[in-house]
Amino acid sequence: MPANSTFVARVAAKTCCGRLCLVRDKEFVPLRCHSGTLRALATGLKRFGPAEGAPDWLVSAIWLCTGDAELIATASAEVLADGYVARPLTVCSRDELTAAVGADLPDIEGRLMGRGCNLVLPGTSSDFVAPASLREWPAGDYSMTVLVRVVQCASAMQRVACGLLFESGGQQLLAGTDVSSLAMVLSEDPELIDRYRGSCEEMSSADYPRLADD
Repeated sequence: MPANSTFVARVAAKTCCGRLCLVRDKEFVPLRCHSGTLRALATGLKRFGPAEGAPDWLVSAIWLCTGDAELIATASAEVLADGYVARPLTVCSRDELTAAVGADLPDIEGRLMGRGCNLVLPGTSSDFVAPASLREWPAGDYSMTVLVRVVQCASAMQRVACGLLFESGGQQLLAGTDVSSLAMVLSEDPELIDRYRGSCEEMSSADYPRLADD
C-alpha cells in the first residue's frame, strides 16, 4: 500500500455500506459490508495478510482476497446515542475505500484549517494492490463466523459486529477491530482468539444477515 495507507485506513469507509439499527432493547451496529461481499468471504477466501509495514498482530488494515476480488478490512467509528464509541468492522473494495476517503478529505481539511493548520492531506488513489507477502488460506471446506462485541453500558446493551473468524480443521484466522482504537486485530494464535471471542456473541454467516436486516 502507499505511504499514506495508515491514514487511509483510519478515516476509511465511515459512509460505506453502514447503518445503525435497533434490535429490541439493544442497539446493534452491523458490519459495514455488502451482503455479496460477506457471501464471497464465507466460501471463497484465498489469501490474507496485513497492510505492509504493520506490526505482527495489531495492524491498520487487513487484506482478505477471494478468487475474484481484493478486499480491505478496516475499523470504523460510530458514536452512539449514549456516547459509546462503537467500532464495527468494514470490508470493502479498493474503489469503495478510495471513494469513502475522498469524500471525507474536504471535511477533514476544513477542520484542520479551522484550527490554524494548513496541512495539505495526500490525495487518494485506488491503484494500490495487495502485497506479495499475503499468505494462502487452506483450500477446501471452512466456516466463517461473525463476531459481535457485547458491551454493557449505563443505558443499554451495545452489540457491535466487530470481526470475522475463519476456521478450517485446526486452523483459525481472526480479522477484527480493536476495542479501543481504529487498529485491526489479525491473528492465528488460539489463545489471543479465545480472549477476543470471550466478549463476543457468535453468529454463522447464514444467520447474520437475518439479524442485520431486522
